Amino acid sequence: MIEDNWQDNAASLFERLLPIGTAVILMLLTYAPIYLGVFNNVRADLGLVAVYFWMLNRSDLFDLKSVVFMGLLDGTLSSSAFGLTLFSYLLMYVLMINLRKFLNGRSFVVVWYGFIALSLVVYLLKWMIATVYYGQFLPMTSLMFSYFQCAAIYPLISMLLAWIQNIFLQDDEL
Repeated sequence: MIEDNWQDNAASLFERLLPIGTAVILMLLTYAPIYLGVFNNVRADLGLVAVYFWMLNRSDLFDLKSVVFMGLLDGTLSSSAFGLTLFSYLLMYVLMINLRKFLNGRSFVVVWYGFIALSLVVYLLKWMIATVYYGQFLPMTSLMFSYFQCAAIYPLISMLLAWIQNIFLQDDEL
């Protein structure tokens, strides 16, 4: 009886921590020292992809605390202004709270277009805040390359996260 209860508690904890764990791993992959030639200084924001995916599919397990934790962790790791990534993750969180009902249950192409549109808003607002913070207009070329990388890699990352969700996060009621 106690063994079953321990296993149920461990399984429940694993299921609750899986979305934030995968999101943090993806966010940390952004900072992996991989030589990409021309794109060495331009990286896709994989944490933003994870926030979008988990807010769309499992918002019950990926809540505001998860988004704030990710933003603070990214802020300590990045060389940008502290709080800038937290702002972008919180903005995606708020956008997804309001638009989740329109995107949930749609075809993948509609969900992908939703990510493309929402991430463009997030990237542009992040650029505007960084421009004000540094007191000069920052070049948009690296921002656009990062945005296009993020939009292009979304199908691969969402397929990986959907696979993880299908294997480990099955609802018992279904």
